[in-house]
Amino acid sequence: MNRHIVLVTFFTLLLSASFIGADNLTVRLYQVDPLKKVLKEASYFRDEIDTVRIAKGETGSLQIVVKGLTDISDMRATVGEIASGNNRIYGAKAAWIGYVGVDRSCYPPSYNIIRSACHYFPDPILPDSAFSIESGEVQPLWVSIPTDKLTVPGLYKGEVNITGIANNIHQIWKKVFYIRVYNIILEKSPLLITNWSSHFNPKALCYLNNDEDVPAYSPLYWELIEMHAKIMSEHRQNVHRIFPIWHTLYTYNEGKYTFNFERFDKEVDIFDKYGPLKRIEGGQLAWRSSEDWNSQYYVEIPLPDNEETSKLIKGANPMKVENGIRFVKLPIQDKRAKNFLKQFLPALKQHLIEKGWIDRYMQHIGDEPILQNAKSYCAISKYVKECFPEIKIFDAVWTSKELKGAVDIWVPLLSVLNRDYKFYQDIQKKGGEVWFYTCVVPQGNYANRFIELPLIETRLLHWINYKYNLPGYLHWGLNFWQKDQLHTNADRDSGKLPAGDNCIVYPGYRKLYTSIRFETMRDGIDDYTLLKMLEKKNADKAKEFAADLIIRFDKYDESVSYFRKVRKNLLETLSSYSN
Repeated sequence: MNRHIVLVTFFTLLLSASFIGADNLTVRLYQVDPLKKVLKEASYFRDEIDTVRIAKGETGSLQIVVKGLTDISDMRATVGEIASGNNRIYGAKAAWIGYVGVDRSCYPPSYNIIRSACHYFPDPILPDSAFSIESGEVQPLWVSIPTDKLTVPGLYKGEVNITGIANNIHQIWKKVFYIRVYNIILEKSPLLITNWSSHFNPKALCYLNNDEDVPAYSPLYWELIEMHAKIMSEHRQNVHRIFPIWHTLYTYNEGKYTFNFERFDKEVDIFDKYGPLKRIEGGQLAWRSSEDWNSQYYVEIPLPDNEETSKLIKGANPMKVENGIRFVKLPIQDKRAKNFLKQFLPALKQHLIEKGWIDRYMQHIGDEPILQNAKSYCAISKYVKECFPEIKIFDAVWTSKELKGAVDIWVPLLSVLNRDYKFYQDIQKKGGEVWFYTCVVPQGNYANRFIELPLIETRLLHWINYKYNLPGYLHWGLNFWQKDQLHTNADRDSGKLPAGDNCIVYPGYRKLYTSIRFETMRDGIDDYTLLKMLEKKNADKAKEFAADLIIRFDKYDESVSYFRKVRKNLLETLSSYSN
């Protein structure tokens, strides 16, 4: 009888082994720091069994790498129970990381640029896909573990369950992980963040609709806008660029305008629903008069669509002619440009006052003025101020002293900030507001969000914010997609844009996919918040932590292990004040 039980038990365990795959038979599972990009050609890993450490209200990020020892198909992953005694963390999700191709590399390159032999890099996070791998191939998995202010502090044990078909058998593999939640409640982010969205362009929205047109202001249009608002808010974006000049419905009669701001209001309300927005960022009033970067700024205005206006320079508005009105570009000296602004801006001001939004509102004049067109920029800014004296002018700039008096909230390129730092320090000392931005440039050794750069550089962008007392960050490329963005080369415009510069989220059919860069950016924003929280308790210590990692504008300590040590010390120091 006992012998029979032993034999049954033995064969039961043997059968179970084929379904709960013994690690040495079909796969190896490794915990790899989520700040490390796993290239397709990677073959050696250390199992970095370490605890994910977060404050209450943060989202913990975990990366697990599956290495196939045989061909595996239909791989899927879920997160099991995450428990600490009787306490639980709910809502954790696992998703495979996809790869995008990069044909042309950044130039000039960073000293620590990542090179891939196969020219494929990890980036999109795809929660609704099953993956397959061949023997010897690796596949990273991203796990997101959300918490809130009610999460009970402590050390939690969790488990990721991965299923797949190997050797014609459906198998299950498990990986245990640990997450420590500190007795700190993450405050609302004080850092002002804007990622420009191209959703105002019908072409961009069609990529979310199987390449079929999305009519402007249709129910589907607003559904997709709300989808953007949700994911942007989840990733701590609290400033949003909205074009009142484009969304307004106009009538025009012998030089007299009427203005209907309902569509502008609806977009603000959608983003406020998920935010709310700390700032409302009014889209540009002026654009370069030609594709020549040195060309002068012209004001974009609505005029009747007729034979006369058809001969003028077309405006930048991507919407079609509406209500008999088309957009054209004119120099500020043109009486038609002044006539429009002197009616539109006071009407906008009164509307913002009525909505209670005027203290949150900022206005762009023209994007990235340089020395050669600073004079035309300043002339437009001066006239805008005459029409709307309380307005705050806010722009990304490539030049500095030439724009003095024309800008209220400065957003210099990171390299321009470095070059003209004394100028911006003087502004800060006088109580002025200075942000910074990155885009196609700066390249070289400056931190940025390019796909070929280490993820730690994306995260350290917001440690730069803290060290240099810069309360905001701007990037132009949330979703300036190209066709088939998930499967085409990521270096857009024939390599003119560094890979990843044009977008940090990806389009699916009526859905948006986040990326490892967007998750890392959110985590960097949370780092900034924790530093500001510590500053209230011990400002010198907060500055010391930032100085440990940010040496200067274009030099950083990029050791991932050292970063984890600094962040652990940051959490433990903050926790000591709450105990």
